[in-house]
Amino acid sequence: MPSPSHIHPSLAQARQLGLITDDELDDAIAELEIIELQRKHNEEEGIDVPELAAGAGLVDTLAWLLLTDLLPQDDFLQRVRDLPRQQLAADALRQVNRQAIDTLYDEDLIDQWQRDAAHARLPADRLLASPVAALRDMLRQGTLSAPQFEALRLRTRQRGSELGRIIVDGAAQRAHRPAYARPVTWVMPALLLVVVLAVAGRAIVSRQAPATIAEQGVERPELQQNAAHAVESARLPGAGPDLSITVVQDGATPPAP
Repeated sequence: MPSPSHIHPSLAQARQLGLITDDELDDAIAELEIIELQRKHNEEEGIDVPELAAGAGLVDTLAWLLLTDLLPQDDFLQRVRDLPRQQLAADALRQVNRQAIDTLYDEDLIDQWQRDAAHARLPADRLLASPVAALRDMLRQGTLSAPQFEALRLRTRQRGSELGRIIVDGAAQRAHRPAYARPVTWVMPALLLVVVLAVAGRAIVSRQAPATIAEQGVERPELQQNAAHAVESARLPGAGPDLSITVVQDGATPPAP
């Protein structure tokens, strides 16, 4: 690799084309200096960061800038408006995404056929910023089926590498993100009212003498009606399906399903 004191030809070309700013060019040069220092002081251990090859072309250089986050993806895509540069951006994104897929193959998470299929369907308009994102993208596209993913989780848990387990666990967490994590409109205020009613009813019962099951059965419908009324009052016009809520007091027998 040439000395970082001399600007890498492809970095200079990227700046000339307006694909990176002066600040981003300075950051890239500084990154190359850090890598060179690491190589001098850790010759036996090697370098643990992505490197830019001395003869790297413009596409590989842009891919390196994206991979190291020296070039923000959103800013980069806004700068490529004419057709030739759009193609250049697409090629750079594919290059980074290919590396994420190759990591899955190197860690024995996918076979050669799955790797080749994923290569053939690499997105050219967005960045798969990690192998986790690449694995999730394969699931989304159907290149990796849900049963295959479950078999992969079991195999990786039993005899996979540490990095492989991290990748699969990360993809599994995103795949099983609960639906209630999404923003809601009237549901949360309605549920809050239901909780308040349930807590208030429990507090009233705790101050009274122990009631029989029959007496509790008299109070349950009243609380259910209050809860249902609260939900109905909180519903916005044109809202989605009804939310069925059952309030069960401590010590009471739950209603039959």
